[in-house]
Order: sequence, then structure tokens, then C-alpha cells
Amino acid sequence: MMMISTESFVLLVSGLLATGAFLLWRHGIKCYDRGITDAILMHRNGRLKYDTYFDDEGNKMINIEIEPMEDE
Repeated sequence: MMMISTESFVLLVSGLLATGAFLLWRHGIKCYDRGITDAILMHRNGRLKYDTYFDDEGNKMINIEIEPMEDE
């Protein structure tokens, strides 16, 4: 039976966790960038419309409406 030392196991798990954390962070950054780009393009094309208002408690809110694409 193959055995692994505790130090090697901890090192392996730490490496896998660090790699997973980095990949999650990178994925989040890419999704955020794509979302911002999509919002800018929709606003420029007139599909994204928004207005601000105050709710009953006086908090500033935003209402966002996205019109469907013409081919949908």
C-alpha cells in the first residue's frame, strides 16, 4: 500500500487550494470585464436604459431595463 507523509499531503492540499483560488479569482475578473463590456455596448446601442429613484426609506435605487435584441 502506498503511503504519503503528512507534510507531503499538507503541501499537496495547500498547492491545490492555492491553484483553485487563483483560477476562481481569474474567472471572476474575466466575467466582470465581460459584463462591463456588455453593459457599455448595450447602452451605446440604446438597449440598456436606467433611471434612479429613492425608495420609501430614502435609499437611492436604480431601475435597469434591458430591451431584447432585434432578432429575438
